[in-house]
Amino acid sequence: METMDEFIEEVSDLVDFNELNVYTNNVEWSGKIIDKDLDFIFTIGESNGIYINGDAVKVDVEFLDMINKLQKFYEKFKSKWSKIIASRKIT
Repeated sequence: METMDEFIEEVSDLVDFNELNVYTNNVEWSGKIIDKDLDFIFTIGESNGIYINGDAVKVDVEFLDMINKLQKFYEKFKSKWSKIIASRKIT
C-alpha cells in the first residue's frame, strides 16, 4: 500500500501497521511505532484527529520530533482519504 510506504519513509521505518478501515462516514488507520513504544490511530470523518497511546513515554526532543512527523503525515493522509469519503457520500 502506497500510504504505508510513505509512512515508513516520512515517519518511522520501525512500525507495525493495523488494517485500514474504511467505513461509510469515516476512515481509521492505526499502528505501533516500535522503537518509541507508541500506538497511533488516525481518524477521518466523524472524529478527526490523531490519537496516541504509550506507557510512560519520555517527552524529549526525539518524541516531539516524532509527534511533528505524525502530524505532518496525518495532514497528507487526511487530504487523501477525505476526498474518498466525500466521493462515497455523493454516489
